[in-house]
Amino acid sequence: MVRLIFATGSKNYPYIEFHSKDRRQEATKMHQIDKPRIFITGGTGYIGGSFLHLMLSRDYLHRYDIAVLVRRSRDAELLSAMGVTPVVGTLDDDHLLNSQAAQADIVFNTANCDHRDSTAAIVSGLALRKSQTGNCSILIHTSGAGVLSDTSNGMGVALAHDTKAVIWDDADAEAHAKIPYHAPHREVDLEVFAASRKGTAKTYLVVPPTVFGVGLGPFAEQRMSIQIPRLIYQSLLIRRAAHVGTGENVWANVHVADLAELYLLILDAALAGRAPEGAAGLFYPVTEHFTWLDVAKRIGQELYEQELIASAEPVTGLPQGWFWGSNVRLRSSNGSALGWQPKSGGTETMLKSIPQDLALVLNMARQARSA
Repeated sequence: MVRLIFATGSKNYPYIEFHSKDRRQEATKMHQIDKPRIFITGGTGYIGGSFLHLMLSRDYLHRYDIAVLVRRSRDAELLSAMGVTPVVGTLDDDHLLNSQAAQADIVFNTANCDHRDSTAAIVSGLALRKSQTGNCSILIHTSGAGVLSDTSNGMGVALAHDTKAVIWDDADAEAHAKIPYHAPHREVDLEVFAASRKGTAKTYLVVPPTVFGVGLGPFAEQRMSIQIPRLIYQSLLIRRAAHVGTGENVWANVHVADLAELYLLILDAALAGRAPEGAAGLFYPVTEHFTWLDVAKRIGQELYEQELIASAEPVTGLPQGWFWGSNVRLRSSNGSALGWQPKSGGTETMLKSIPQDLALVLNMARQARSA
């Protein structure tokens, strides 16, 4: 049996909490205790769902009231059964995001690194909370390593032919501050930095590179990363594995399980006052580096073995640009200082995970056709 409790949210998405019958008494007791509140966007996604799984497996619920933005009612019911408060809405629901942020001691924003309006609504809510309570909440925002691609020419060439491509170190806040406004994700990141400068929130920017691996928990395990699955999809469309230029350009990678660990390390360090914040609160998680040519070769091999393309050999021809054509190398000084150590594998593991990515892409295509 499920009980739906409607409270004021917005005209499009009322605030909804679900409590199964056998959890009502427990939920009541939990709300009687004044626990810090965590609000998560993207908590049923690939990255957010993975660190939410770690939170629940490590009993964060006994220390925090955790609320997650969710679109689908079936996901809301599953969250409720886990003891998490589902907040039904979308990133376009500014009023809802504002009100939830205004109630939160900690916000993880992991849903969409290019959705400026939702980030602005969250920051506005945190500003309201600061003005009403005097408390400065924690905002851990997810950007993406594309923001670090501006020094690269994006032509899919080796480092010898892309001489302005630098190694980005997250301890170098001065270099990050010089990133131009037009860089990918930068417009949204600046909203986060502004919140720190104004004293609205203590902010921390996580800048993941190519994320790979099977997500953790019931939500994330069926979700996809971005770059490699999209390259698989593009290869299916043109019936050939492909890359930009020579494909010898280098990118950084990190396993989603290691990335999830970093989020919790940042949270714990932020609460203890041990993490750099604001302009210095940068985290570039990296395990190893790889070339997109190697990825294209592995995709070609897998598609060919499954008789989805006629040749395993990749070809050049993808459009130039940062997404698959830039050189992005990282150093995780700030993460290492917090004790972060990736343990789930690097490039070899990433290449071996491509069949799983292909399965998810094909399943997505089947669902789209049947919709």
